[in-house]
Amino acid sequence: MEDEIQPKKRRRGCGCGAVLLILLVLLAGDYWWYPRTAAPRGPSASHGENALWVRYTWYTGEETESVERLAARLREGGISSAYFHVRYLTPDGTLRFRRLESAKKLTEALHKLAPGVMLYAWVYVGNEIAHAEGKLDPVDLADPRVCANAVQSAKWLVEECGFDGVQWDYEVCANRDSRLTALLDETRSAMPGATLSVCAPVWTPWPVTEFYGWDAAFFGEVAKRCDEVAVMNYDTAMVLPRWYVACTREQTAQVTRAAQASNPDCRVLIGVPTYGYGEGGPSHHAYAENLRMALIGVRDGLTDRRAEHASFAGVALFADYTTDAGEWKLYREMWGDSTRP
Repeated sequence: MEDEIQPKKRRRGCGCGAVLLILLVLLAGDYWWYPRTAAPRGPSASHGENALWVRYTWYTGEETESVERLAARLREGGISSAYFHVRYLTPDGTLRFRRLESAKKLTEALHKLAPGVMLYAWVYVGNEIAHAEGKLDPVDLADPRVCANAVQSAKWLVEECGFDGVQWDYEVCANRDSRLTALLDETRSAMPGATLSVCAPVWTPWPVTEFYGWDAAFFGEVAKRCDEVAVMNYDTAMVLPRWYVACTREQTAQVTRAAQASNPDCRVLIGVPTYGYGEGGPSHHAYAENLRMALIGVRDGLTDRRAEHASFAGVALFADYTTDAGEWKLYREMWGDSTRP
Protein backbone atom coordinates (compact mmCIF):
# COMPACT_ATOMS: atom_id res chain seq x y z
CA MET A 1 0.00 0.00 0.00
CA GLU A 2 2.81 2.42 0.87
CA ASP A 3 4.42 1.75 -2.52
CA GLU A 4 1.16 2.85 -4.20
CA ILE A 5 0.82 6.04 -2.14
CA GLN A 6 4.35 7.40 -2.73
CA PRO A 7 4.05 7.78 -6.52
CA LYS A 8 0.72 9.60 -6.09
CA LYS A 9 2.33 12.08 -3.69
CA ARG A 10 5.18 12.64 -6.12
CA ARG A 11 2.75 13.22 -8.98
CA ARG A 12 0.78 15.78 -6.94
CA GLY A 13 4.02 17.54 -6.02
CA CYS A 14 5.14 17.66 -9.64
CA GLY A 15 1.73 19.00 -10.67
CA CYS A 16 1.88 21.86 -8.15
CA GLY A 17 5.40 22.68 -9.23
CA ALA A 18 4.35 22.81 -12.87
CA VAL A 19 1.45 25.15 -12.07
CA LEU A 20 3.74 27.43 -10.06
CA LEU A 21 6.26 27.48 -12.88
CA ILE A 22 3.57 28.40 -15.41
CA LEU A 23 2.35 31.24 -13.17
CA LEU A 24 5.87 32.59 -12.76
CA VAL A 25 6.41 32.51 -16.52
CA LEU A 26 3.10 34.33 -17.10
CA LEU A 27 3.96 36.99 -14.51
CA ALA A 28 7.42 37.47 -15.98
CA GLY A 29 5.94 37.79 -19.44
CA ASP A 30 3.39 40.33 -18.25
CA TYR A 31 6.12 42.24 -16.39
CA TRP A 32 8.08 42.60 -19.62
CA TRP A 33 5.23 42.94 -22.11
CA TYR A 34 2.69 45.19 -20.39
CA PRO A 35 4.74 48.44 -20.27
CA ARG A 36 5.58 48.04 -23.95
CA THR A 37 1.99 47.67 -25.10
CA ALA A 38 -0.10 49.54 -22.51
CA ALA A 39 -1.97 52.65 -23.63
CA PRO A 40 -4.55 54.79 -21.83
CA ARG A 41 -8.16 53.95 -22.53
CA GLY A 42 -9.50 57.42 -21.79
CA PRO A 43 -8.62 60.87 -23.10
CA SER A 44 -6.58 63.37 -21.16
CA ALA A 45 -8.63 65.40 -18.71
CA SER A 46 -6.08 68.10 -18.02
CA HIS A 47 -7.40 71.64 -17.82
CA GLY A 48 -4.34 73.31 -16.36
CA GLU A 49 -5.16 72.53 -12.73
CA ASN A 50 -2.14 70.39 -11.87
CA ALA A 51 0.39 70.55 -9.05
CA LEU A 52 4.10 70.22 -8.39
CA TRP A 53 6.06 69.42 -5.23
CA VAL A 54 9.08 71.76 -5.02
CA ARG A 55 12.33 71.39 -3.08
CA TYR A 56 13.01 73.17 0.22
CA THR A 57 15.99 75.08 -1.24
CA TRP A 58 13.60 77.68 -2.65
CA TYR A 59 12.24 78.41 0.83
CA THR A 60 15.66 78.49 2.48
CA GLY A 61 17.24 80.65 -0.22
CA GLU A 62 19.78 77.99 -1.21
CA GLU A 63 18.40 77.37 -4.71
CA THR A 64 20.72 78.41 -7.55
CA GLU A 65 18.15 78.34 -10.37
CA SER A 66 16.45 81.63 -11.22
CA VAL A 67 12.90 82.22 -10.07
CA GLU A 68 12.06 83.29 -13.64
CA ARG A 69 12.86 79.79 -14.90
CA LEU A 70 10.75 78.24 -12.16
CA ALA A 71 7.82 80.53 -13.01
CA ALA A 72 8.09 79.60 -16.69
CA ARG A 73 8.07 75.90 -15.80
CA LEU A 74 4.94 76.35 -13.71
CA ARG A 75 3.14 78.23 -16.47
CA GLU A 76 4.22 75.87 -19.24
CA GLY A 77 3.31 72.79 -17.23
CA GLY A 78 -0.25 73.84 -16.52
CA ILE A 79 0.61 73.98 -12.81
CA SER A 80 -1.91 75.77 -10.62
CA SER A 81 -0.62 74.57 -7.22
CA ALA A 82 3.04 74.64 -6.19
CA TYR A 83 3.95 72.92 -2.91
CA PHE A 84 7.15 74.45 -1.50
CA HIS A 85 8.80 72.28 1.11
CA VAL A 86 9.48 74.32 4.24
CA ARG A 87 10.93 71.32 6.09
CA TYR A 88 9.40 70.02 9.33
CA LEU A 89 7.92 70.66 12.75
CA THR A 90 9.90 69.94 15.91
CA PRO A 91 8.33 67.80 18.69
CA ASP A 92 6.80 70.89 20.32
CA GLY A 93 4.98 71.77 17.09
CA THR A 94 7.11 74.73 16.02
CA LEU A 95 8.67 75.08 12.59
CA ARG A 96 12.32 74.00 12.65
CA PHE A 97 13.50 76.46 9.97
CA ARG A 98 12.11 79.98 9.76
CA ARG A 99 13.38 81.70 6.63
CA LEU A 100 11.30 84.85 6.43
CA GLU A 101 13.48 86.90 4.08
CA SER A 102 13.98 84.23 1.41
CA ALA A 103 10.36 83.08 1.68
CA LYS A 104 8.98 86.59 1.14
CA LYS A 105 11.33 87.16 -1.77
CA LEU A 106 10.13 83.91 -3.36
CA THR A 107 6.39 84.45 -2.90
CA GLU A 108 6.49 88.10 -3.98
CA ALA A 109 8.36 87.20 -7.16
CA LEU A 110 6.12 84.28 -8.08
CA HIS A 111 2.92 86.21 -7.41
CA LYS A 112 4.12 88.61 -10.11
CA LEU A 113 5.66 86.10 -12.54
CA ALA A 114 3.05 83.33 -12.21
CA PRO A 115 -0.07 85.07 -10.85
CA GLY A 116 -2.39 82.13 -11.48
CA VAL A 117 -0.41 79.70 -9.33
CA MET A 118 -1.35 79.01 -5.71
CA LEU A 119 1.74 78.86 -3.52
CA TYR A 120 1.56 76.40 -0.62
CA ALA A 121 3.93 75.92 2.30
CA TRP A 122 4.37 72.15 2.37
CA VAL A 123 4.98 71.20 6.03
CA TYR A 124 6.16 67.77 7.12
CA VAL A 125 4.77 66.53 10.45
CA GLY A 126 6.18 63.19 11.58
CA ASN A 127 4.41 60.97 14.10
CA GLU A 128 5.39 57.91 16.11
CA ILE A 129 5.10 55.59 13.10
CA ALA A 130 7.57 57.68 11.12
CA HIS A 131 9.84 57.82 14.17
CA ALA A 132 9.79 54.02 14.42
CA GLU A 133 10.94 53.92 10.79
CA GLY A 134 14.04 55.88 11.73
CA LYS A 135 12.82 59.36 10.83
CA LEU A 136 12.52 62.52 12.94
CA ASP A 137 11.31 62.71 16.52
CA PRO A 138 7.50 62.46 16.64
CA VAL A 139 5.15 65.41 16.87
CA ASP A 140 2.29 64.54 19.24
CA LEU A 141 -0.68 66.40 17.81
CA ALA A 142 -2.88 64.93 20.56
CA ASP A 143 -1.23 67.46 22.90
CA PRO A 144 -3.28 70.70 22.60
CA ARG A 145 -0.18 72.86 23.07
CA VAL A 146 1.69 71.08 20.30
CA CYS A 147 -1.29 71.36 17.96
CA ALA A 148 -1.64 75.07 18.77
CA ASN A 149 2.05 75.63 17.99
CA ALA A 150 1.64 73.83 14.67
CA VAL A 151 -1.26 76.10 13.73
CA GLN A 152 0.73 79.19 14.73
CA SER A 153 3.55 78.01 12.46
CA ALA A 154 1.05 77.70 9.61
CA LYS A 155 -0.26 81.21 10.28
CA TRP A 156 3.28 82.60 10.20
CA LEU A 157 3.95 80.96 6.84
CA VAL A 158 0.83 82.51 5.34
CA GLU A 159 0.61 85.88 7.05
CA GLU A 160 4.32 86.73 7.23
CA CYS A 161 5.95 84.70 4.45
CA GLY A 162 3.24 85.30 1.86
CA PHE A 163 2.17 81.75 1.00
CA ASP A 164 -1.43 81.39 -0.18
CA GLY A 165 -2.03 78.33 1.96
CA VAL A 166 -0.55 75.39 3.81
CA GLN A 167 -0.23 71.74 2.85
CA TRP A 168 -0.04 69.45 5.86
CA ASP A 169 2.07 66.36 5.25
CA TYR A 170 1.28 64.29 8.36
CA GLU A 171 3.09 60.97 8.10
CA VAL A 172 2.65 58.15 8.56
CA CYS A 173 -1.08 58.77 8.97
CA ALA A 174 -3.03 55.64 9.80
CA ASN A 175 -6.63 55.23 8.67
CA ARG A 176 -9.06 57.33 10.75
CA ASP A 177 -6.35 59.03 12.81
CA SER A 178 -8.32 61.76 14.57
CA ARG A 179 -5.17 63.80 15.22
CA LEU A 180 -5.07 64.81 11.57
CA THR A 181 -8.71 65.88 11.44
CA ALA A 182 -8.24 67.84 14.67
CA LEU A 183 -5.24 69.64 13.15
CA LEU A 184 -7.30 70.51 10.09
CA ASP A 185 -10.15 71.82 12.24
CA GLU A 186 -7.79 73.99 14.27
CA THR A 187 -6.05 75.28 11.16
CA ARG A 188 -9.31 76.17 9.43
CA SER A 189 -10.57 77.97 12.53
CA ALA A 190 -7.39 80.03 12.87
CA MET A 191 -6.94 80.71 9.14
CA PRO A 192 -10.39 80.99 7.55
CA GLY A 193 -9.13 82.81 4.47
CA ALA A 194 -6.16 80.58 3.66
CA THR A 195 -6.29 77.59 1.35
CA LEU A 196 -5.76 74.26 3.06
CA SER A 197 -4.26 71.21 1.37
CA VAL A 198 -3.43 67.71 2.64
CA CYS A 199 -0.95 65.07 1.50
CA ALA A 200 -2.79 61.76 1.70
CA PRO A 201 -1.69 58.14 1.44
CA VAL A 202 -3.38 55.92 -1.12
CA TRP A 203 -6.88 54.51 -0.84
CA THR A 204 -6.85 50.82 0.09
CA PRO A 205 -9.64 48.30 0.67
CA TRP A 206 -10.33 46.54 3.95
CA PRO A 207 -8.47 44.73 5.53
CA VAL A 208 -5.42 46.44 4.00
CA THR A 209 -6.46 49.69 5.73
CA GLU A 210 -5.71 48.04 9.05
CA PHE A 211 -2.01 48.59 8.38
CA TYR A 212 -1.72 50.76 5.24
CA GLY A 213 -3.70 53.48 3.45
CA TRP A 214 -7.09 55.08 4.03
CA ASP A 215 -10.63 53.97 3.35
CA ALA A 216 -13.25 56.06 1.54
CA ALA A 217 -14.89 57.15 4.79
CA PHE A 218 -11.70 58.75 6.11
CA PHE A 219 -11.01 60.42 2.78
CA GLY A 220 -14.45 61.93 3.16
CA GLU A 221 -13.70 63.19 6.67
CA VAL A 222 -10.48 64.82 5.48
CA ALA A 223 -12.15 66.33 2.40
CA LYS A 224 -14.77 67.97 4.65
CA ARG A 225 -12.02 69.97 6.29
CA CYS A 226 -9.82 71.14 3.42
CA ASP A 227 -9.79 72.63 -0.05
CA GLU A 228 -7.50 70.12 -1.70
CA VAL A 229 -6.33 66.51 -1.25
CA ALA A 230 -3.14 65.39 -3.00
CA VAL A 231 -2.83 61.58 -3.01
CA MET A 232 0.76 60.39 -2.65
CA ASN A 233 0.40 57.71 -5.30
CA TYR A 234 4.05 56.68 -5.23
CA ASP A 235 6.30 54.49 -3.08
CA THR A 236 3.51 51.93 -3.26
CA ALA A 237 5.88 48.91 -3.31
CA MET A 238 4.13 47.71 -6.48
CA VAL A 239 6.44 45.51 -8.55
CA LEU A 240 4.24 44.67 -11.52
CA PRO A 241 3.45 47.61 -13.86
CA ARG A 242 -0.10 46.33 -14.40
CA TRP A 243 -0.71 46.35 -10.66
CA TYR A 244 0.53 49.92 -10.31
CA VAL A 245 -1.74 51.07 -13.15
CA ALA A 246 -4.67 49.33 -11.45
CA CYS A 247 -3.77 50.98 -8.12
CA THR A 248 -3.67 54.41 -9.77
CA ARG A 249 -6.98 53.79 -11.49
CA GLU A 250 -8.56 52.98 -8.12
CA GLN A 251 -7.19 56.17 -6.53
CA THR A 252 -8.74 58.26 -9.27
CA ALA A 253 -12.13 56.62 -8.95
CA GLN A 254 -12.34 56.06 -5.19
CA VAL A 255 -10.92 59.34 -3.87
CA THR A 256 -12.85 61.62 -6.24
CA ARG A 257 -16.03 59.78 -5.32
CA ALA A 258 -15.37 60.10 -1.59
CA ALA A 259 -14.54 63.79 -1.86
CA GLN A 260 -17.58 64.60 -3.98
CA ALA A 261 -19.90 62.87 -1.51
CA SER A 262 -18.38 64.71 1.45
CA ASN A 263 -17.36 68.14 0.14
CA PRO A 264 -18.00 69.01 -3.52
CA ASP A 265 -15.70 72.01 -3.17
CA CYS A 266 -12.66 69.90 -2.30
CA ARG A 267 -10.34 69.26 -5.24
CA VAL A 268 -8.50 65.95 -5.70
CA LEU A 269 -5.08 65.58 -7.29
CA ILE A 270 -3.40 62.25 -7.96
CA GLY A 271 0.33 62.24 -7.25
CA VAL A 272 2.52 60.79 -10.01
CA PRO A 273 6.22 59.86 -9.61
CA THR A 274 8.92 61.48 -11.70
CA TYR A 275 11.92 59.89 -10.09
CA GLY A 276 13.75 56.83 -11.31
CA TYR A 277 16.16 54.14 -10.25
CA GLY A 278 18.26 55.05 -7.25
CA GLU A 279 16.19 58.15 -6.40
CA GLY A 280 13.57 56.40 -4.28
CA GLY A 281 13.59 53.94 -1.41
CA PRO A 282 12.91 50.20 -1.29
CA SER A 283 9.17 50.84 -1.74
CA HIS A 284 9.74 52.35 -5.20
CA HIS A 285 10.21 50.02 -8.17
CA ALA A 286 10.82 52.44 -11.04
CA TYR A 287 10.07 49.95 -13.82
CA ALA A 288 6.50 49.61 -12.55
CA GLU A 289 6.00 52.92 -10.78
CA ASN A 290 6.80 55.72 -13.21
CA LEU A 291 5.20 58.73 -14.90
CA ARG A 292 3.92 56.87 -17.96
CA MET A 293 2.26 54.06 -15.98
CA ALA A 294 0.78 56.60 -13.57
CA LEU A 295 -0.77 58.73 -16.32
CA ILE A 296 -2.23 55.62 -17.96
CA GLY A 297 -3.80 54.75 -14.60
CA VAL A 298 -5.25 58.23 -14.08
CA ARG A 299 -6.73 58.37 -17.57
CA ASP A 300 -8.16 54.87 -17.17
CA GLY A 301 -9.58 55.85 -13.80
CA LEU A 302 -11.46 58.78 -15.29
CA THR A 303 -13.31 56.35 -17.57
CA ASP A 304 -14.57 54.47 -14.51
CA ARG A 305 -18.24 55.13 -13.79
CA ARG A 306 -17.42 55.54 -10.09
CA ALA A 307 -15.11 58.53 -10.74
CA GLU A 308 -16.45 62.01 -10.03
CA HIS A 309 -15.01 64.39 -12.61
CA ALA A 310 -16.37 67.41 -10.75
CA SER A 311 -13.96 66.74 -7.87
CA PHE A 312 -10.97 65.86 -10.02
CA ALA A 313 -8.42 68.65 -10.44
CA GLY A 314 -5.45 66.99 -12.12
CA VAL A 315 -2.16 65.30 -11.33
CA ALA A 316 0.60 66.33 -8.93
CA LEU A 317 4.17 65.65 -10.02
CA PHE A 318 6.65 64.40 -7.45
CA ALA A 319 8.90 66.17 -7.74
CA ASP A 320 10.25 69.27 -9.49
CA TYR A 321 13.85 68.45 -8.62
CA THR A 322 13.70 64.94 -10.12
CA THR A 323 11.70 65.68 -13.28
CA ASP A 324 13.99 65.74 -16.29
CA ALA A 325 13.32 67.18 -19.76
CA GLY A 326 12.18 63.83 -21.12
CA GLU A 327 9.59 63.45 -18.38
CA TRP A 328 8.27 66.97 -18.92
CA LYS A 329 7.91 66.12 -22.60
CA LEU A 330 6.11 62.85 -21.81
CA TYR A 331 3.86 64.67 -19.36
CA ARG A 332 2.83 67.22 -21.97
CA GLU A 333 2.28 64.54 -24.60
CA MET A 334 0.16 62.31 -22.37
CA TRP A 335 -1.64 64.92 -20.34
CA GLY A 336 -3.18 67.26 -22.87
CA ASP A 337 -2.68 70.42 -24.85
CA SER A 338 -3.39 72.65 -21.85
CA THR A 339 0.08 71.81 -20.49
CA ARG A 340 1.95 72.75 -23.65
CA PRO A 341 4.11 75.90 -23.76
